[in-house]
Amino acid sequence: MTLTLYAGSGEEIQQLRGERIINRAGNIFLPLIGPTQVAGTDQEGIRALVQSLYSDYYSDHVVQAKVELNVSVSGSVRDAGQYFVSPTATIIDAINAAGGMTSEVTTGGYSIPSDQSRVRLVRDGVTSILNLRPDDISLENLRMPIQSGDWIHVPNRTRSRVRDEIQFWSVFLGLITNVAAIIVLIGR
Repeated sequence: MTLTLYAGSGEEIQQLRGERIINRAGNIFLPLIGPTQVAGTDQEGIRALVQSLYSDYYSDHVVQAKVELNVSVSGSVRDAGQYFVSPTATIIDAINAAGGMTSEVTTGGYSIPSDQSRVRLVRDGVTSILNLRPDDISLENLRMPIQSGDWIHVPNRTRSRVRDEIQFWSVFLGLITNVAAIIVLIGR
């Protein structure tokens, strides 16, 4: 949460400005006030609470509060990393913040598709597997809200060794066929 407080004159009160972290218990530490419970309160509710708490210290003050949740996104996404998203964000919104799921990831010269049907969500140490394929996604998964500290991992699709062997030999046989065709054409 980013907190900014302005005095009645419109001047920013620098000592109270800055980012405040909401801990797992749902508390934030406010200068002059101390730990304050905000769990389950939306952004406007937190702003109003902070406004009232500082009314003992300042008159005609204005509080701005911007709440964002911290989420990590990894795997087959365009730009894996740590992101701050709106408290109303869903799992899909968090993945989109990372550039969205990629249909193909190229590693070591091989093209590996992502497995959107086995997206892992780690929340409070518990792993859930979500099917986020556009054709199969449930309304529950589509609307699932993000929580601060969530980790989302989009895995690569498992490749079949047999499929890789067939692809290799088909390319090899195609090459031999082309060379044979060129030799026959040159010999005419």
